[in-house]
Formats: sequence, C-alpha cells, structure tokens
Amino acid sequence: MPARAPRLVPALAALLLVVSACAGSDDDTATPGDAEPASTQASADGADTDAGDTDARNDGRTIIALDETAAIGMLTLGITPDTVLTTLTSETFAAINADLGIATTDFVIAEPSFELLAGLTPDLIVGIGSPFVTQSVDEYEQIAPTTVIPIDVSWQEQLTVLADALDATERADAVIRAVDTYANETADAIADAGQAGTSVSLLTVRVGNVLAADGAGSTGSLLAAAGLTRPAPQQAAGPGGTPFLFISEETVVEHDADVILLAEAAVFDLQPLLDSPVYAQLGAVQSGDVHIVVGDAWMVGGTGFAAYWALSDMQTIFVDGAPVATLDDTPQRWAAFLDLVG
Repeated sequence: MPARAPRLVPALAALLLVVSACAGSDDDTATPGDAEPASTQASADGADTDAGDTDARNDGRTIIALDETAAIGMLTLGITPDTVLTTLTSETFAAINADLGIATTDFVIAEPSFELLAGLTPDLIVGIGSPFVTQSVDEYEQIAPTTVIPIDVSWQEQLTVLADALDATERADAVIRAVDTYANETADAIADAGQAGTSVSLLTVRVGNVLAADGAGSTGSLLAAAGLTRPAPQQAAGPGGTPFLFISEETVVEHDADVILLAEAAVFDLQPLLDSPVYAQLGAVQSGDVHIVVGDAWMVGGTGFAAYWALSDMQTIFVDGAPVATLDDTPQRWAAFLDLVG
C-alpha cells in the first residue's frame, strides 16, 4: 500500500502544535544558582562575562528567555540571559551554548509551570509570541514584566522589539545594518549568477502537518530581499499571527518550485512528506533540486543569526552550487556572524 500523504488537521489546533514545541519536562530543572558557574550567568552588576563576545549589560536585572530563539536574539544584542527555557529543543542554540554554558531549564510551553518560572526570580521575561505564550501573557506578567516578540513579521522587526525591552537599540541598529548589507551582497551575487527570480518553496512537517513558510515572516522577507520568488500560495501571510501556511494533500502540488528547501530540526519530521506520492511528483523533486536545510534558521528564524545563516545558504545554493551548511557547522557560522556584526 502506498504511503498516505500528510493530511491537514483543524487549523487552530495545528497552529498551536506547530509554533510551540512540546519537548522538555518540568521535572528536570536548573536554576541560576545551581546549574552553572557564576561566570556563565548574566552578571548582576553589568560586568563582562566569559560568554563569548557578549557584554551581558543587564543593569542588575535577572532576565529569563522563554525559548532559545529569544536567547539567540539576546546574545546577538550582546546580552546573556540568566536562564534559557529550552522550549524549542533547538539544536542550533545547544551548539552555541556548548561554549557559553548558560543555565538551561526544560519547560513545556503548552503547560507552563508558572511556579517554576517564579522560582527563577526574573526581573524580565522575554519570548517569541507563540499562541501558548500570547494567551498566557497575564500570568507571565504576574511574575515579571514580559516582552513578547511577534513571529509574523521580519527578523528586523523582531529584533527591534527585543532591543527596546533590553535598552539595546543602538546595538540592534548596527546588527540590522550589517545583515542588510550582507543581504544586498547576496542579492547581487545571485543576480550575477543568473539566478534572480528563481522560485523557492520552503516546506517542513510538524506533528504530521505539512507546512510552508509564508511570505510575510522573517524567512519570506529574506527570500524576497535576495531576489528570489515563491510559489503563489507562499506569498500570502500565515493565519493567526504565525509565519506558517498549512498545506493539505490536495494542494501540495501548488507548492512546487524551481528549488525546494526542506527544513529539518528536532521539532520537525520530514518523513511523512518524503513518503508522500504527491511529493514524489513535484518537478523540483524529479529534477533533484531539493536541499535539506537547518530548520532552526530557516523555518523558526526570527534572529539576525538565522537571517545570516539563511543568506549564506542562498549563496551556497544559487551562486556556489555547493552543499548547504548542517548543524555541525553551527560554531563556525556563529563565529562568522559575530565577525560580520562586529
């Protein structure tokens, strides 16, 4: 019997499952006091720590990142969170944090333990705006002021929201200028290679649902900035303030393109799509123009580092014709990103 193509489940339930990881357990926790040496924590007096090139300008505040994307955004701004709740099971953040040693705590964002969070005594909470977070903002605010980063806008807008909360707007402006310049260079290189206007479809699978990146979120805006186009359905904005589009078996064919990118990560499982007879019929699949890309950067995105990663992959695919980066390349990519933004 041929494998059945993935089906679409009710939109709201799928939306909640997609944008909020269910990994982690509230039983396995760490606190700033017992998880890591003090040198890897954000310092209370604003002094430098040994966490890479970050400056940890926390003004004496204890800052908790509700997810790894918010944590990478903070590190981009030169600020080290005191504790990171590993709600996204981000392998990219884990690779970066292997050298930084920031305290982490397992946390189920769909069923948040507010008692656990309060025990970390935060002065500020920051996190991306998944529906599970936005519907519980009042509860988070009872613990500490909470900044929710919208996920249905460009990475520049996401970074600006975070920077406003952290009093790091000058640093954010510098990061945005550096990555925007790199995006312009990428677009020029793609055009010089005769690849401008190439259509790109970005797909993944989460809890059995095939997803595409929309045209309004961080990845959609990056592809447009690089001079690449999208299948017509992927030019729309995602539903309910999310950067994803849900695809049914009947409409997978509408997401064919010159090149297909498949986003792979701990929270994504591509196999249902790869097993689908509909997928096998796509032109890009039959021509071999399919690339497996790091889902943390491409599908989750939302940070300057994710933007840099995706742009670098675009140069690799459309200019160099070489294999794209994998998770093993994370330390090198992070170092190159820090060199770029200064």
